[in-house]
Amino acid sequence: MKTTLYSILAAAAACGMAFGETAYTTPVGYYNFDAKAGGNIFVPGLVNSSAFAGVVTAVGANTLTVAPGAITANAFDEGSSYATHYVEITQSGSNQGVVIDIVSNTNSVITLASDISALSMTGTETITIRPHVTLSGAFASAESVLAAYGDSATFANPDGTSTTYYFIGGVDWSTDFSTPDGNDRPISPGTGIVFDCGADAALTIAGEVKSTDTVVQIAGNGVPNVVGPVNPLVGGSALIKDLGFADMVAYGDSISIYAPGQLFAPTGTYYALGDGDVSTDFSTPSSDTFDFTKGAIFIAGSDTAFRVKSGL
Repeated sequence: MKTTLYSILAAAAACGMAFGETAYTTPVGYYNFDAKAGGNIFVPGLVNSSAFAGVVTAVGANTLTVAPGAITANAFDEGSSYATHYVEITQSGSNQGVVIDIVSNTNSVITLASDISALSMTGTETITIRPHVTLSGAFASAESVLAAYGDSATFANPDGTSTTYYFIGGVDWSTDFSTPDGNDRPISPGTGIVFDCGADAALTIAGEVKSTDTVVQIAGNGVPNVVGPVNPLVGGSALIKDLGFADMVAYGDSISIYAPGQLFAPTGTYYALGDGDVSTDFSTPSSDTFDFTKGAIFIAGSDTAFRVKSGL
């Protein structure tokens, strides 16, 4: 995906959405995710606390510059297998919510995993840097209720393959029931996994509330993408169309919603009508709702980017 990331994100930037800025105090806390025996779509509804928030002073093809000494050199360097941190553009406007993985940093220059030229940044944007929510971190408050060598987490990869990690006890997740190679696998904002458990499990998810929208990369060509809002409004919901899904490619892209523990058949598959509505039959506008603590499977005809609204 690195070679196509910003041709994908250009689609989000081109839509020209603008959002007003709102001052607020960032709340932290937790919520409960009630997984059912079987497969569950899980999108983390909280993020990790910001490691840096500030203003960009210059932009390159794959770099962002901040004031000298504003950040600690190498603090956000990628790990041996995955990015450890990401930049999110917080400036109101069409780029707000865009997320970019970090490769490395000096005390002022942040090197990114992708070319950001298509975003046409001015070099005055506000950004925040956060540690990725990882597979191990997402379940850090829930390991006591997981079943070792039974419960698993499956990631849908952009190339159409999937990778399954099994919980092997402690804080460890493994593809081979031995090597903890899944612990640091990031779950990017607005994306998720399929969590498969042998018995019902009440999972406690902790972190910081993210109140802004999130731009999610979507792999096309029929590849399944797990997407959902990034917020923990337990018990809350919104119309499916109002969470941004009405902006899918009309009559082509779709989202499917599944009941917890029942991934054998969706409770509904929705297509955009191109007029601000979604429909299950390509004609009748739907007034169905989407729970904030759930995710869905997004299927797109081609690579794109999609703005998932937070609901807050």
